[in-house]
Amino acid sequence: MVTVSDYCRERFGEKAYRLSLDGGFTCPNRDGTVDTHGCIFCSAGGSGDFAAQRRTDIAEQLEEAKKRVRPKYSGHSFIAYFQAFTNTYTPADRLRELFFEAIKAEDIVCISIATRPDCLGDEVLALLAEINAIKPVWVELGLQTANDTTAEYIRRGYRTEVYDSAVKKLNAIGVHVVTHIILYLPGEARADMLLRPCAMP
Repeated sequence: MVTVSDYCRERFGEKAYRLSLDGGFTCPNRDGTVDTHGCIFCSAGGSGDFAAQRRTDIAEQLEEAKKRVRPKYSGHSFIAYFQAFTNTYTPADRLRELFFEAIKAEDIVCISIATRPDCLGDEVLALLAEINAIKPVWVELGLQTANDTTAEYIRRGYRTEVYDSAVKKLNAIGVHVVTHIILYLPGEARADMLLRPCAMP
């Protein structure tokens, strides 16, 4: 098994540190498009509690984040991590501004984008493919569970087949997929926590 640290050392020559960013997004599971309550495990900050404040622009957020991690990281490779809420849930033109600003600095070696698999339209995929030709792109998808009954309980707001489709599209454009899962959700057995082959990135 290759760990993220192994991958980074092979690709970038050293361990890379993620810098959490807030692009000012919301989520279709909060704004009424899918639901208004959000997933039951998501925090008030859209799981972006370690991101810089959204009032500052991306370049400033990156610099603030670098200062925060310097006491524990002496390397020179950073990952711009759009963490808070759903980071492809806005028009592609706005995403272009934010993502290209994030990869501008030389020490940003990769961009990682947390989003939902139901928020990856054709324009967004085209943009991700364009950026991936410049610097590596990771897309982090919140699957949490492959059991659709459990998914309804946690108010995920999409069926597992939507995740499967998104992974295939991302694989087709050469983008790495990071899948978020939660083990031992209420009522789940071991079999529920094993991803089906078609769901593997």
